Amino acid sequence: MSVSISGLVSGIDVQSLVTQLSAAYQKPITLLQNQEQSYQTTLSAWGTVQSALSTLQTAVSSLQAVTQVNNRTVTLSNSAAVSASVSSDAPLASYSLSNIVLAQSENLYSQDFTSAANTTVGTGTLQIQVGSGTATAVTINNSNDTLNGIAAAINNANAGVSAAVVFDGTGYRLTVTGSKTGTANAFTVGVSGATGSLGSLAYSSSTGASGLTESQTASNASLTINGLTITSSSNTVSGAIPGVTLNLLQASGSTSLQVGNDSATFVTSVEAFVSSYNNAMDALNAVTAYGSASSGASGSGPLIGNAAIQGLRTQLMNLISGQAQGTVSGSAYTSLGSVGLNLAIDGTVQLDTNLLSSALSDNYQQVTGLFGQVGTPSNASVGFVSTTNDTQPGTYAVNIVSDATQASLTAASAVPSGGLSSAENLTITSGGTSVAVSLASGSTIDAIVATINATLSQKGLSGITALNNNGSLEFQTSAYGSGEAFRVVSDQAASSGSTGIGTTPLSATGSDVVGSVNGQIGTGSGQTLTVTGPGAALGLKINVSGQSTGNLGSVTISQGVYQQMNSVLTQALNTTTGFVAAATSGLNTTISGINQQITQLQSNASAQTALLEQQFAAMQVQVAQLQSVGQYLSAFYNTSSGSSVG
Repeated sequence: MSVSISGLVSGIDVQSLVTQLSAAYQKPITLLQNQEQSYQTTLSAWGTVQSALSTLQTAVSSLQAVTQVNNRTVTLSNSAAVSASVSSDAPLASYSLSNIVLAQSENLYSQDFTSAANTTVGTGTLQIQVGSGTATAVTINNSNDTLNGIAAAINNANAGVSAAVVFDGTGYRLTVTGSKTGTANAFTVGVSGATGSLGSLAYSSSTGASGLTESQTASNASLTINGLTITSSSNTVSGAIPGVTLNLLQASGSTSLQVGNDSATFVTSVEAFVSSYNNAMDALNAVTAYGSASSGASGSGPLIGNAAIQGLRTQLMNLISGQAQGTVSGSAYTSLGSVGLNLAIDGTVQLDTNLLSSALSDNYQQVTGLFGQVGTPSNASVGFVSTTNDTQPGTYAVNIVSDATQASLTAASAVPSGGLSSAENLTITSGGTSVAVSLASGSTIDAIVATINATLSQKGLSGITALNNNGSLEFQTSAYGSGEAFRVVSDQAASSGSTGIGTTPLSATGSDVVGSVNGQIGTGSGQTLTVTGPGAALGLKINVSGQSTGNLGSVTISQGVYQQMNSVLTQALNTTTGFVAAATSGLNTTISGINQQITQLQSNASAQTALLEQQFAAMQVQVAQLQSVGQYLSAFYNTSSGSSVG
């Protein structure tokens, strides 16, 4: 009898069976991975939204301080004669500049010497004194007694002059030039203990010592501004035109000067804002777009139908097309549309720069108020400075109790017309700085004022100015407020032949503006009044000039697109309560959960596959054993049958 079982197991493909079963385990994993990919696409869309909104908020912030940036420009008809810079607080005005005289520094030169490096001039001490300052001693000895050595010694002494050696074609000369321009910076060169020719380097216009020759005198700059003569110790003139610094370039030159609004810079800022706004709107449109096969679109956006996105989109468009808050009554510019910003059908903005520029030229203040928070005062003595996030749009009355003052004092008696009867020394102190001023006998009031101002400027105390007050010496700070204080004392008693200051120190302190806005208490600092009392005008800061008190009209505060749009964007992007953060947080949680499920299923699938492989391996062993037994039985029966036949 013949039995065979090999045919029962020979057709089994174990590896194929394991692969098929593993694929069955992978199906739920694949479904979860597809779900995760969908969520990742949605999360990426929210990332696009967040990035676009953050970029827009940054662009909007540039509109926040339209009054804080330098929004002034200066135009000159002759830039070869004068150059100028302007600050944001410069009044809008026109000026005529003429009769320009340039300031000069004093220049001296010596006699001819045969050699700059080898000819010995002599030894001794040079005493260099600039203006009424302290003389600087320059020692000349055997190591530096040539022209080159003397020039180097003077330069190393930092005496307020510079020295050089010049070859004039026949010999070498030492030249000495003042470091600063202006009559108060004329200098003298004294010589003591001189040997050789060192004595020939002395110079003093007052004593007649003239070993050195003056080739250029120290002189002040001057010019005429709208018919008024202005003098300056240097060719840089500050303070003559409020907010404008002039640099005189051409003697006898003339030019007109116009301070205007810098419309071009503001238009550039608006263009940047519009570009960012359109990019943000394009991003919102893309993630919420509807697409279908029939329309030829590639598919709907991952956030189609999202109510939060649609709500934000509507808010942004309403801010562009709606009425601005806090605009001046009767103004022609009450919306962004009135100055050239128009909505397209897709929510983006089309900017008409010509219309915007024209509107800025017509009324710069009102137009800029549509973009940032701007104040428009009704009284010329009141200037808008700034606001804070607490300041609400509206019109607020201004009431001033007392105006700010400078620190100022006047000598007890006038300076005699013939000048001081004797030399006099004044000491002027402000804060921790004291400056000594030496006044020569015979100095007139004008000479006294010039000497004091030059010395104060040289010593870094330029915030105090000496004035000629009808023949009497007056001191006054340039700034206002209680923070401005100084004292002056003389070494001479106040008499008919003195400055009138006296030996008892005279002190002066300024005062701060006192007042209220909208009935709310204000805190003064110089001429600046900041609303600190509770109410709608909280945080408003104004500047009060002149000596006006009482009711000074009102200030209208506009709430530009910055405040409103920034508020909307801040709410949307808030990392705790914003809907963008909420959506991304929820998606990240969901994706994390799916990944955990995938990991668990993959682990289970691996375990099941390993178990199957073990089971099939055991089956193979069993089959092999059965095959071996079958082969043995087959051989046994075949042998038995053969024996029986024989």
